Amino acid sequence: MKKICLLLLLCVCGFSAQGAECNAQKDSTLSILSDELMRNFKTLKKQNPPVYYMSYQLTSIQELVITAQAGAIRQNTDSRSNWVDFDVRVGSVQTDNTHELKGFWNNFRQVEKEAPLDAESQKVLRNVLWRGTQEAVEKAQDDYNNVISNKQVSSASLDTSDDFVLPQKALFCQTQPSVSYDRQEIAQRLKTLSSLVKDYDFIDKSSFSFVLTQEDTFFVNSVGSRLRTPRILGRYSMVIRAQTPEGMVLERNELYDGITMEDFPSMRQMKEDFTRMAQELKSLLSAPAAEPYTGPVILKNRASGVFFHEILGHRLEGHRQKSDSFGQTFTNRVGKQVVSPILNVSDNPLLSHFQGVPLRGHYVYDDEGNPAQDVLLIERGVLKNFLMGSSPIKGFPASNGHGRKSLGNRAVARMGNTMITPVSAVSYEELEKRLLAEIKRQGKPYGLIIEDISGGFTMTETSAPQAFKVNPLLVYKIYPDGHKEMVRGVDLVGTPLTSFSKVIAAADDYAVFNGSCGAESGWVPVSAVSPSILVSEMEVEKVQKNPSKPPILRPPYTENSSKGGTK
Repeated sequence: MKKICLLLLLCVCGFSAQGAECNAQKDSTLSILSDELMRNFKTLKKQNPPVYYMSYQLTSIQELVITAQAGAIRQNTDSRSNWVDFDVRVGSVQTDNTHELKGFWNNFRQVEKEAPLDAESQKVLRNVLWRGTQEAVEKAQDDYNNVISNKQVSSASLDTSDDFVLPQKALFCQTQPSVSYDRQEIAQRLKTLSSLVKDYDFIDKSSFSFVLTQEDTFFVNSVGSRLRTPRILGRYSMVIRAQTPEGMVLERNELYDGITMEDFPSMRQMKEDFTRMAQELKSLLSAPAAEPYTGPVILKNRASGVFFHEILGHRLEGHRQKSDSFGQTFTNRVGKQVVSPILNVSDNPLLSHFQGVPLRGHYVYDDEGNPAQDVLLIERGVLKNFLMGSSPIKGFPASNGHGRKSLGNRAVARMGNTMITPVSAVSYEELEKRLLAEIKRQGKPYGLIIEDISGGFTMTETSAPQAFKVNPLLVYKIYPDGHKEMVRGVDLVGTPLTSFSKVIAAADDYAVFNGSCGAESGWVPVSAVSPSILVSEMEVEKVQKNPSKPPILRPPYTENSSKGGTK
């Protein structure tokens, strides 16, 4: 963040996954997990305090990592591992060991144990399950005692909803599809792409990689669920960086996500993308630094996807709404307008692709054993729903299949595939015309177009301002006469309620952002699908600079560069 018999075979000629039919009742790994869980649960539910719910999640992982730099392979490795997560609930659904401790840091870690890799080690697996269960129960009982003590000395909560809602029994079994990867071809492609850096002496750092992660997840619980679900995530990555004399670090990158080799672009396309990235980076080095600004801004499609994910998504995660430490921006606003009335927002993990692009946030069952659901969160700007895991809140007593986590963590409500769909849309060309009209209406000297964003963060705790910061990588000023000028060193800042209320138009140019999101339940793969949007007013500030000077010596492989440029 791992199964007894891996279905992932590493061959000399490539990397492949073989699929097969399976049955949840007959699958041997699910049977071992279920038998051991029910044997242990039969005794543990009679303890004082009782264990009222348990689950085991065994994740089998095989990962291929290939990296290259300056035309040479730096890493070409594959690994296999199996891990079991233990979720143990002590007490009752009303109050259990996961209840929030007021005035203390709340630990979302769970007990996890490494499991055997081969199918002949059933006895070893059963022993792992026995030891892990014992450790998880002891931890859960200690946590429960702390909860009871904390409740006696803490103020009453505004939301007294239960701590847990039991999932419905579910049976589902799916194995990996048959997918083949040519390891030698991938390595050669990375060598070729990374060698292109030699022509650009202003590039200080670069990274070229391919990572293929194949997971086979087995889940059983004390209500009788048996689930087996696969996941394949493949990604090519090209990243180049440079630094200005005054210490500003600049970056351009390109990421390609896929499941099969056919999902990835041709070598010719990737070379063209690298050339564009290098030209953009060179232009950024000579571009003027941006000044603090407030005014109209266009967020291009992928950039707006990152923006909505970072700023809106976490505030719609259900479990936060009953936490006294959470800012609760939208908690009491169900049925009220929270964003611009031109926007609809939903989250649909069931969607595997969008316009042919694989979505990393796709899953069929969440990490708590609940089926994924397409959830309408906001309709015409009005809040309708929250992302729900198995922790109910006032007015929302059930999960809608969004309980997610990485290995070793307790699941909480998280995003999957966040979809931004405007009520009405215009062409991107019309959106730029509206930006120019807004610049003139406000009497501003220019507006901004945010082409690309790397990420950002949002503060949601009551101890901090309810604010955000996101980090654009490529920004243009656009003047009232329509001409554009690249600028560097911009951070978007603001507060969510104000910023989302000022979205005044959206285009029809949908694009996909694929990434990973970190929160208290760990890092999970996510996607956002969004069009370009026009915001009537946003604030930008200068970025933090690197205190270190750029390298004095240029890379030796760029001595004869014809496309570089001195700093």
